[in-house]
Amino acid sequence: MTLESRNFLPVEIVFHPSWWNKQYGIKFDEAFFFDPLTRVESERAMRAALHARFGDPSTSSGQVLGLGEANAAPRPVIGPVHLAAGFLPSAVLGCAIKYYDHASPEVIPANLTDAQVLALEAPDLETNPAFRKLIALMDSLEAQYGKIEGDVNWEGVQNVALNLRGSQLFVDYYENPALARRLLNVCAQTIEAMAQYVRRRTGSNSVAVNRIVGAVDARISLHSNCTVAMISARTYREYLLPYDQQLARELYPYGIHHCGVDMHKVRDEYAKVEGAEFFDVGWGSDVAACRAALPNAIFSLRMSPVRVATLPRDDVAADVEALLRAAGPLERAALCCINLDERTPDENVRAMFEVVERYRKYGA
Repeated sequence: MTLESRNFLPVEIVFHPSWWNKQYGIKFDEAFFFDPLTRVESERAMRAALHARFGDPSTSSGQVLGLGEANAAPRPVIGPVHLAAGFLPSAVLGCAIKYYDHASPEVIPANLTDAQVLALEAPDLETNPAFRKLIALMDSLEAQYGKIEGDVNWEGVQNVALNLRGSQLFVDYYENPALARRLLNVCAQTIEAMAQYVRRRTGSNSVAVNRIVGAVDARISLHSNCTVAMISARTYREYLLPYDQQLARELYPYGIHHCGVDMHKVRDEYAKVEGAEFFDVGWGSDVAACRAALPNAIFSLRMSPVRVATLPRDDVAADVEALLRAAGPLERAALCCINLDERTPDENVRAMFEVVERYRKYGA
């Protein structure tokens, strides 16, 4: 089965919490994530703000970007789909979480000892204190609205393992492989259970990982391999590939989020993940080499938020052009930029959309 995008050449952006806090005063405290009233009003305000800023043809260049929602009404969105904030799986497995007004929640590393890793088990989500916060939110919103939508960022197997074990995990790969595999296995079990639970109740589980999922196919389960940039292809193959293969079987349609600059490093390993048909391709990766290894996958091409925030408009447009020209068939491509901060000029955001619109009309 080959995944097909429901839109031709979709494009999405996500602003950093500092942008939202400075521009609109939205605070990213614990209430933003788990208080029903705050959750619904925050998401409504974000949709309204995006439409007011980028959806009115009288603004800036006159181009309508399709962002946000006109006359935004309250909706029972359970997780921050306008934010990139992964922390809940780590909290479920025991990490403390620190909240900020102007930033995503910070996971405090647990630095588990060998004995603590050996004692760790995948929790019962129905009774886990951290996950119960989400369940309570979902139950409350469902009771009020008769339905719920959206999802939460479920991080990734090695991402969570590093939050639990710290950099000692990398030592374990060489000195204590059995312990490393035990920890990774607990993380994978927990992540799979969480993703399955959320998708059963809302129909999606990864729009909060990357909004582009909703524009392509909301059923996609997008697994975050952010920290694969920290290891070799061999280490990925020996320790993490089996979990991508397992999750792909259980959570189809499946995608892999690789935000690092080196997806080409593991492109041949990713090609071994049967059922992985969507890839976030990190800025700086060799897109053409990745396409050669994954000819049928949908590529979500990630712009650099730093470059979009700091380069002249024409250079941002050139970055978009370079990615689209390397992407292969445009029918199997998308574009996104995540965590644009308060430095980002609106005209640079518009430049991204203008180039995409031209490619939609005329091709490469």
